[in-house]
Amino acid sequence: MTIFRCPNCGQSLTREPHRLVCPAGHSFDLAKSGYVNLLLSHGAGPKHHGDDKRMVKARSTFLQKGHYAPMRQELLRQGLAAASENMVVLDAGCGEGYYTAALAELLRQQGLCPHVAGIDISKEALQEAAKRDRQSEYAVASCFHLPVGDGSIDLLLSVFAPYCGEEFLRVLRPGGSFLMVIPLENHLYGLKQAIYEKPYRNEVKPYDLPGFRLEECRELRYQITLHGQEEIESLFMMTPYYYKTGAADRQKLLTKTTLTTPAEFAVLRYKKI
Repeated sequence: MTIFRCPNCGQSLTREPHRLVCPAGHSFDLAKSGYVNLLLSHGAGPKHHGDDKRMVKARSTFLQKGHYAPMRQELLRQGLAAASENMVVLDAGCGEGYYTAALAELLRQQGLCPHVAGIDISKEALQEAAKRDRQSEYAVASCFHLPVGDGSIDLLLSVFAPYCGEEFLRVLRPGGSFLMVIPLENHLYGLKQAIYEKPYRNEVKPYDLPGFRLEECRELRYQITLHGQEEIESLFMMTPYYYKTGAADRQKLLTKTTLTTPAEFAVLRYKKI
């Protein structure tokens, strides 16, 4: 069984030993790690999309230290509050599956028999996600064109991923839940202070979303301290700042042996109206 649909014609896909195939004959090979590529190629363009191997490795190294564990625990708590038996869960922008796998494991421990899937635009990230959680399914795809049917999802996750309102409303069933995590004003401000002469705070938009009713909001604010160059560089490399920062500003971090910065999140749970 797969929740994914053919990106070419929109028909249901059938799982075979080494591929997914639709009634029209469109076929998609399963990678050795278990994910499938459903991102259609549109002529000449970049062969690699999303986070590269360095960013994926850096994020995995950072997350394994537990710096975002309080946020993950809140995400799991709210995910369980929205849970039901045999529910279909989709993580839109799942990365290497750090949050996807944790929620899937929790729901399975509760005996709810969920069907959990994740999509991301990065093949490198999905290789790690598929290895981390063999019981869930993963596909290379865009949050703006989710390869699932209308009203087929009970719980949709979006953690630091693009918000695609119309598409999210399309795939959620009536009354389905949407769980989103966003950074607040001072998230990683200490990192910015260490790099930039004029650090800036994040813009936080109002929580109201068209087509959704806000059910629960939890804001988390705490300090994290990184020790050693590897931890500091891992945090830096997993952020968009790494590729937008010049060599001179990057060099400033090489002098740091410790770094303290705020970690600020909003964990928001919505219901589709």
